[in-house]
Amino acid sequence: MSAGIIVAVLFIPQSMAYAIIAGVPVQLGLYAGTLPLIVYTLFGSSKFLSVGPVSIVSLIAFSGISGITEPGSAHFVELIILLGLMVGFIHLIMSFFKVGDFFDFISPSVINGFISAAAIIIIVNQLKSIMGISLPEYQNFFQYVMEVIVKLPQVNPYTLTIGLVSVFILVLLKKCTPRSPGPLLVVLVSIFLVGVFDVHKMGVDIVGEIPKGLPKLKINLPSLYTIQLLFPTALIIAFISFLESYAVVKSFNNREKEPINTNKELLGLGLANIASSFTGSIPVAGALSRTAVNYQSGAKSRLALLLTASFIIISLLYLTPLFYFLPKASLAAIIMVAVSSLVKFKQYSLNHAPGELFIFLSTFISTLMLDIFWGLLIGIIFSILLSQIRKALY
Repeated sequence: MSAGIIVAVLFIPQSMAYAIIAGVPVQLGLYAGTLPLIVYTLFGSSKFLSVGPVSIVSLIAFSGISGITEPGSAHFVELIILLGLMVGFIHLIMSFFKVGDFFDFISPSVINGFISAAAIIIIVNQLKSIMGISLPEYQNFFQYVMEVIVKLPQVNPYTLTIGLVSVFILVLLKKCTPRSPGPLLVVLVSIFLVGVFDVHKMGVDIVGEIPKGLPKLKINLPSLYTIQLLFPTALIIAFISFLESYAVVKSFNNREKEPINTNKELLGLGLANIASSFTGSIPVAGALSRTAVNYQSGAKSRLALLLTASFIIISLLYLTPLFYFLPKASLAAIIMVAVSSLVKFKQYSLNHAPGELFIFLSTFISTLMLDIFWGLLIGIIFSILLSQIRKALY
């Protein structure tokens, strides 16, 4: 139960932030935690994957649609909702033609390299919340790290203290009792302390007011002209969202030694995006950080995901004022500790199979240096080439 609640607590501020990145009102991000998450839970392949808004998809959606119409306008919102519908149907077509079978041949080293780099990128992106500093949007790993170093004199000591103490508590509880509700305890204690001592008046960034209300289901169908406008962006998002979701699912399924049904994953993700469009939300994908938190908090069945959706619905109706004093530094600490276990360096060494080590490093470095799309693509290409070379030799 704690896993579902913790993911919901993370989902609320994250979805609001990703909605802003996408250029739409924050409530559109929150709506993705209702029907879309429930639909994926019922039809998807993973019992761990937390589906909802993610940063890369929000960025691509904004970039694609902002070239068509004015960001923030009613037409812009209409197009981004229709975009989710198109992404969903592309996923369903891919599932029908069993395109997902292709991904079963991808080396685990590709997935491990991608997940390791993505985890580091997520950790680095949380530094601004941990330190209480203002940073530009992430574009390049080393450039972002240099920005952090330059901003060190501007660190808010109160925010940093909350963040570091949260990390310490989470790591300590994880070592003592791995299944303890450490994240939930950190959230509750930090809300209480900020509310009682008014630490937010000292520059500590908090979640603040969250809009109330549930989405109204509405079906909008795009015209042929709109389909032509949105198709390139929809196709890119469809592939990237699936690749990211697939990588996350395979990583956690490998831990539990469970097989992954790629075509069922496409089906679940496609239906979730269609449901997202019906609820007036933005395109969705599997989130690495929330899935890691879900897994680390002890989730062992789909019930945790259903509890997350239920808690988000209840929160939208009644509980949003309770999260007003939640410091973003505590949320950042939860994410950082959760994803830190996803870095796979210890599994690879110079004694490892040279081909697999090369695939791991090439995927890791390209994901870190370029972006997640190129990182996965380069890793997949090298994986296929290595597979063909092995067949030719043996």
